[in-house]
Amino acid sequence: MTAVAAVAAVVLAACGSDGSGVADGVLEGVGRIPGYDFGADVTLPPELALEIPVPEGGTIGPRAQGHRLLMIGDSILASTAKRYGNEMCNALVPLGWQVSVEAESGRFVGFGLEVLDVRLRAEGGWDAAVVFLGTNYEGNLESYRTRLAEIVERLAPRPTLLLTTATFRSAQREVNRAIREVARAHDHVSLLDWAAVAATKGVRTGDGVHLTEKGRSVLAVAIARALDVAPFRPGACLESRFRDDTGIAAATSTSLAP
Repeated sequence: MTAVAAVAAVVLAACGSDGSGVADGVLEGVGRIPGYDFGADVTLPPELALEIPVPEGGTIGPRAQGHRLLMIGDSILASTAKRYGNEMCNALVPLGWQVSVEAESGRFVGFGLEVLDVRLRAEGGWDAAVVFLGTNYEGNLESYRTRLAEIVERLAPRPTLLLTTATFRSAQREVNRAIREVARAHDHVSLLDWAAVAATKGVRTGDGVHLTEKGRSVLAVAIARALDVAPFRPGACLESRFRDDTGIAAATSTSLAP
């Protein structure tokens, strides 16, 4: 399957389904993931007509050496964590991933380096990563690009998924260009075009930034599709070290801070 391929928004259950949403290796709302039959609690809301793109650079699972997954982000990702809706673990644990969502509101790209200092340098043991940072942007493109590159270089050679941001303001276009440049410059990095998915009506709230309840399910399914199945089981929803969302209060005084 090529990087430009896409899966249908809703996959109809085939004959012989056991009622779990799985039939002949197809997960309703996600599509076929090669060589694996699974079920998950989170699927695409059927009323949202959209497609989930296959990530540029390929899916993560076939390249991972294990199933421990480190996820880093701001409130967009945090809203899917266990302390909120838990959509991310609901989608990824059935695929065999052992998931730690390290995401806090109001965080800029430098937060990724803070997480890596604790969870990678001090602890280690991670096999793959997802990085979704850039919605909060200070306006210094070179600084942003440099820090994002440092994050993915510290994660190397672990397969790493980067996501573009929703284009809720013009500055996000330059952020997304930087994300694409960093992804294409590193062989272990794949790119999920979240900007394209987030453009679908009903995914974001009225502020144009944060996710609706349905949008959280869409994000979880999009990442599940980009990761593919983990090389080992069982999956698990791991405790997060970073779960303080009070930083949004200070950040909102000077910038839009998801």
